[in-house]
Amino acid sequence: MKKVVAAYFSPTGNSKKYVTLLAEKIDIPFDTLDFTKKENRRNDVVFSKESIVLFSAPVYAGRLPNINLFDNVKGNGAYAVCIVTYGNREYDDALLELKNICEQKGFQVVAAAAFIGEHTYSEYVGANRPNEQDDLKIEELAEYIKSGISKNCFEGNKLQVKGNEKYCEHKAIPLIPQPNEKCSQCGSCARKCPVGAIDEKTLLSDSTKCISCFACVKCCTKKAREVNNNMYFQLVNMLEKNLKDVEKEAEIFLLK
Repeated sequence: MKKVVAAYFSPTGNSKKYVTLLAEKIDIPFDTLDFTKKENRRNDVVFSKESIVLFSAPVYAGRLPNINLFDNVKGNGAYAVCIVTYGNREYDDALLELKNICEQKGFQVVAAAAFIGEHTYSEYVGANRPNEQDDLKIEELAEYIKSGISKNCFEGNKLQVKGNEKYCEHKAIPLIPQPNEKCSQCGSCARKCPVGAIDEKTLLSDSTKCISCFACVKCCTKKAREVNNNMYFQLVNMLEKNLKDVEKEAEIFLLK
């Protein structure tokens, strides 16, 4: 194995955090490929059999982000590890969806995992993750990968993960952040937006492009972007009431 690549879509940092931790523990020099940047999703990215690619992405309403994610990659028999991160509710069909995409793109998926991170809409749900148990899961996954690389033994049955092959429907979440009176027109939100949904002059969000990832909200140091509608407040209240004190465990899936 000549190359390890941590490839991620991570608007608010959770997916990048976990995949980087895993890559570091494999103890092989690794490259990163940030698919949060629009330019990295435009041109074909081709891997070889000497590579192992760690794919990581967030879960939005039980699915991967609806942007043809990782559509421009080609595996050519490279190994892949699939990771999804979610805000302590459920990951539903997202991990299976990511595994299927990787297999369709010519990767041999040898492991997968679902980790919990701070929820996009609440700093209290999924807070303080990764925790000690998450670290142990990452260690276990890294040791499995290192052993497979050193012994060249990533063989076995097709990897099985949780999820329904008839994926749950992509749900458009009408939570569109807009600038408030604190906005200084610095433009950091437009630069950070992974889908180009923010007008560079007005800094208004285009509701037909926005994926409600809240990258613009998280990056704004002046707290100058917000969603101001009852649906958002009700959702946050429900999440915090039901999930604030819940400690779900990470799950990993290995070849048998």
